Amino acid sequence: MRKLKRKNIISAADANTIFRHLRRRPAIPALKHVKEIEIAADCGARLVFLLTGTIRDLTDVCERAQDHNIKVFCHIDLIQGIGKDPAGVDWLATQIGASGILTTRSNLARAAKSAGLVAIQRLFLLDSESLKTGIDIVSSSRADAVEILPALVLPSLAHRLPIRELSPFIAGGLVETEAELEAVISAGALGVSTSKKELWTFERALSD
Repeated sequence: MRKLKRKNIISAADANTIFRHLRRRPAIPALKHVKEIEIAADCGARLVFLLTGTIRDLTDVCERAQDHNIKVFCHIDLIQGIGKDPAGVDWLATQIGASGILTTRSNLARAAKSAGLVAIQRLFLLDSESLKTGIDIVSSSRADAVEILPALVLPSLAHRLPIRELSPFIAGGLVETEAELEAVISAGALGVSTSKKELWTFERALSD
């Protein structure tokens, strides 16, 4: 197995490149199988999320991603074989080569930042109470970004969100069409994570 120690960490320059990329290509491939990293690469992705699988799957994805200059964020809550604690996060950062994590747990988001990873706090907006609780969690976790789920609630709830407190934020879940993706982006999201491969090449028409 190839040594991946700390070769996939995101620098400030990397982050700016990804932000510029997402502005034009806002779809973030959400992978469910290792082989999908090659499809994402063919689509020109610069960032992917691995949402499920094992630590072996994650290692394989990170190895392949390095060949294509793609940054990998993993959903640490759902990846089997990784300790859901600061030690597990540190091992993920130093031995696997992931660039960041997605998590619903504020303690893991804080641990990720301490380990030099980018932390994305997932926030499920189910009702008014979950909105209030979620904002408090985001404040305590000090995550680098927020992922709002499901994405399709964003257009109708954007006016109720403290956008400045949540920025930058992305969204994910239930997006099936280009029109839905565009609506979510228009509501303020920097990007949209999706497993819908047909959307991975979606490109916005910008007037730069």
